[in-house]
Amino acid sequence: MEETDGGSKCTEHLSSRLKGVLQDIHDEDCPFVPDPPECNKRAAVALVIRIRPPFPQEAVFDQENCSSSSQPFQTTLDNFFSQSWIRHGDPEVLFIKRAARAGDRWTSHIAFPGGKRDPGDSDDRATSVRETMEETGLDLNTDHSLFIGNLPERVIRMMWGETPLMVLCPFVYLMMRHDLPPLALQPSEIHSVHWVPIRGLLTPSLRKSVRSDVSERFTRQRSPYISMLIRAVAGQMVFGAVKLKPTESLYSSSLPSYIPEDDSPISFSASVVRIANTALFGGEGQSDADDQPLMLWGLTLGIVADLLELIDMNGTSKLWSWPTLSPWDIRFTVWLLTYKFRSRKLRELTTRTGRPGSNEVRIGGLDNTTFTTSTTRQSKASEAGAAAMQLLDGYAGEMRKAVLVALFLRFSVGASFAAYLIRKHRRSRL
Repeated sequence: MEETDGGSKCTEHLSSRLKGVLQDIHDEDCPFVPDPPECNKRAAVALVIRIRPPFPQEAVFDQENCSSSSQPFQTTLDNFFSQSWIRHGDPEVLFIKRAARAGDRWTSHIAFPGGKRDPGDSDDRATSVRETMEETGLDLNTDHSLFIGNLPERVIRMMWGETPLMVLCPFVYLMMRHDLPPLALQPSEIHSVHWVPIRGLLTPSLRKSVRSDVSERFTRQRSPYISMLIRAVAGQMVFGAVKLKPTESLYSSSLPSYIPEDDSPISFSASVVRIANTALFGGEGQSDADDQPLMLWGLTLGIVADLLELIDMNGTSKLWSWPTLSPWDIRFTVWLLTYKFRSRKLRELTTRTGRPGSNEVRIGGLDNTTFTTSTTRQSKASEAGAAAMQLLDGYAGEMRKAVLVALFLRFSVGASFAAYLIRKHRRSRL
């Protein structure tokens, strides 16, 4: 009974806090980020929130008092959060798992519904509405969907470089009914969709790490042996992540992988590569993605961090994990040579009282899901929303220096040891 009461108090506090956060996002619209030079691509995603009621049979959408089309925003928001089932409900966020596609930069990643802007879209928000409808069948223009506002726009850049790929614009929506119409997934783009409680995103025990293969970014050849050689030298990128615990999931049942067939025979070389990858790099050989946990990381985790820091001022910073590389020598060198930088960033975060209105910062820095934002809101609430990006601002450059030092030390030690063996061999022959 005590555990149930504790969970009820937790969800009630989270729901009441969420109302103020949504109000802040609506009142403090993030500025428009123009396209960088030589890059005219834009994309938009939808961060969709709903409230899961403790007793679904008692939760009814009050269309008369909670209509998004016939009432002002403030009236609609107040009426919605004044309902009893909302106060005791559990806020959730909609995530998608992208379909596995060859050549896709974000294949099989956890993301938000959305995509690239088409010439026919009137603005970035229209892109988020259209893409969400096409990918999931969820209509964001209905009477029970309330548009909240946008989170900081960001420029997605190439890994290890400064080349911009596109501007990404996250938009926030609130679904005011829990019994939404059945979703219709686009199997060519979506593997599955998942409703995940926000309190799970804030839970320290669900903070994990993921490893990302970056070998393809260093070579244009598709040989698995060359990729394996690069991983043997530089290892893999290690990122902080959140293990998702969905309350409701829907899968694209038309995908061939939904009901797996008998395994087809594979070639000897492919078997060798799979075994080596599994032994050296921790499970790369596993092919059944449905058996793997849902891990939120990279670009989408950065967007979620903007929301979490508004809900809990220490939502991400107190659980922070700096990106690194997997080999022990490189990891130790990165930790050692970036210690002062990381300490300074943490001091700035805890003592910061203000922030410039325009400050381009980078999060991730070393992954194909790296993104930047060139604008931040100036209120205290929105200031916390950029905490993760502030921590990582400049970290990419410091880490690159540390990696070069580690590789130089590795080469020097290896060369010295080889020279010692050669001299010893020559002396033994003499």
